Amino acid sequence: MVAGESTGKVKSMKNTGWSWVAAFFAIILWGATPAATQIAVTAIDATIVGVLRTILASLILLPVAFMMRLPRPNDKASWEALSVSAFAGFVGYTLLFTIGLKYTSTTHAALILAASPVFTGLIGFAVDRKWPRWLWWLGASIALAGEFLLISYRTSAAGKDTASFEGDLMVLCAAVLASAGYVSGGRLSSKIGAWAATTWAIIMAGLIQIPILALPRNLAQITITNSNISSWLSLIYLVIFTSIIGYAAWYWAIGKAGVARISPIQFTQPIISLVIAAILFNEPFTYPVVIAVVTILSGVLITRISHTAKTHQ
Repeated sequence: MVAGESTGKVKSMKNTGWSWVAAFFAIILWGATPAATQIAVTAIDATIVGVLRTILASLILLPVAFMMRLPRPNDKASWEALSVSAFAGFVGYTLLFTIGLKYTSTTHAALILAASPVFTGLIGFAVDRKWPRWLWWLGASIALAGEFLLISYRTSAAGKDTASFEGDLMVLCAAVLASAGYVSGGRLSSKIGAWAATTWAIIMAGLIQIPILALPRNLAQITITNSNISSWLSLIYLVIFTSIIGYAAWYWAIGKAGVARISPIQFTQPIISLVIAAILFNEPFTYPVVIAVVTILSGVLITRISHTAKTHQ
């Protein structure tokens, strides 16, 4: 009996270890997404990048979904949740984020997205009509103050600052849409599983955007820009690594080790994005940016602590 328990513990530790590796791998892939998007939109029209990224991912995932026999929504509420997840999380978010990066810096985009858990919480609480404790509101206020500081600093930055108010606002709206998609996707995940919910949302979002890609103007843009290798490689990265491999690795890790153990790794994602931005684009890591990083992540951490404490009560 003791030997069996010991073997079980060893296997559990191995699974947890590989789960952490897979989860961190996914976070690295997602952390590079703002930089890859920034490179892609330098030569390819931002709308094309946003649309084509989801369409190509959906065409790859469609046969995979049928081969794996992924469960599909089977009632009205599930189809509604899938529709919101697709439109908000993989149409609205992807387009606004991609276009926004055309007008703002990778650093600003990464830090604005870092506050997404706060927006997700607000939307979730509003839908459930169950408001959190005061500690959550404190954390949310701190995180949003960091967002305000970040966007306000843009107005006083001189010279080479590439972050515009319009670009920041687009990314902020994208973060809100992504959060709405998370909430709806979470509701659907409870019925058919997280991987199935995400896969079908990407497929739906991609298929409904094919008519947009088929417009003469967009087809002409693809023809004009097909010689820029770095931009097209970045787009391929967004399709294969961000939209497919990243999600697959993340959900595998969650399935093996659980959400509670894996989700804190997400706090490293904005840091990875900032480091990549500094290396690739020489974006300045100034004191206001550092303060914004600490403020936003501290606020998000407080909201998570509040939520965890409530869950264990």
